[in-house]
Amino acid sequence: MMGRERLLGPTLGLFCTAAVLHAAPVWAEDASAAETAAARALAVDGLKLAQANNCVEAVPKLERAEKLYHSTMVATRLGECYVSVGRLVEGTEILRKALREPQATEPTPALAKALERAQKVLDAAKPRIAGLTIKVAAVQDMSVKVDGTLVAAALIDTEIPVDPGEHAVEVAAPGFIKSGSRINVAEGEKKSVTMTLARDPNAPVVVPQSEKQPAQEPASARQNNAVERPAPVTSPPPEERAPNRTAAYVALGIGAAGLVTGGVLGALTLKQHSDLKGHCPNDVCTADKQGDLDSAKRMGNFSTIAFGVGGAGLVLGTVLFFTASPSSADRAERAAARRFAGITRARLGVGVGRVELSGDF
Repeated sequence: MMGRERLLGPTLGLFCTAAVLHAAPVWAEDASAAETAAARALAVDGLKLAQANNCVEAVPKLERAEKLYHSTMVATRLGECYVSVGRLVEGTEILRKALREPQATEPTPALAKALERAQKVLDAAKPRIAGLTIKVAAVQDMSVKVDGTLVAAALIDTEIPVDPGEHAVEVAAPGFIKSGSRINVAEGEKKSVTMTLARDPNAPVVVPQSEKQPAQEPASARQNNAVERPAPVTSPPPEERAPNRTAAYVALGIGAAGLVTGGVLGALTLKQHSDLKGHCPNDVCTADKQGDLDSAKRMGNFSTIAFGVGGAGLVLGTVLFFTASPSSADRAERAAARRFAGITRARLGVGVGRVELSGDF
């Protein structure tokens, strides 16, 4: 009896090694020689432990071996051990995947036996899987976790396959108090749990931008909802164009010339009157001096006219200087600014012995 036990150990190890080497790898070409050798050693140790019904210690070795180098033999044993330790959902999924893998036309006896055993374990485990349905009113940015693992939103209010035993369900969302529950399901049992989210009274209230009313909003809410707004963009003031004062300068030039001319003519008139004073008492001259007297009177008249034109030119030039605008297009908009002393339009009239300056007010 002792001799048979001594022989069984090496024989089992040799069988496991041969099974691993001939078990149709799927991505063997992606593994290096070192990884393949390490995977083989881990697989042999894991298969020995699984053969001895020690799946608790076999699972870590088989998991590492499968990550390094995939083998259908190792995968089926890993799935069987998962089922053995109560991880029915993971175990059945691995067994389904291994059984669907394409195999050689004539698999080795060891592989054929492993596949047959895997199918039996899968068929026996499927009815044992429990089902859990989580019901909760949808909330924005809500997250649902089962045993710390995030559940996809599409699985809410849908039966989720779970292992038999106790499970922790947790629901959370911004602005709500986290809700949790623990539920125990037996093998093959179907249960549902309804979760409720209550608003957190201490959470900041988020108000849509269109509904914000700063005058009625509490100070704390204004601080939490404060949004940095860009400074208002102000357009630069319109460029001030230099006013067109050509007409003003012309009028001022005419006014200055009129004053000079009037002054010269006035001086000549005074000189001529002074020369005739002795010959024309009381403006009555002799026949030979009458022509000079008439000439002096005409020169005096021209001097008066020249002074009138000069004065009018200065007044008109001053008005035009202060009411000049950049262009004719701006006149309507700047009508008030164009007024000087209440005058909006000035007119100059010159005649014999008279000068008239008029305007619209």
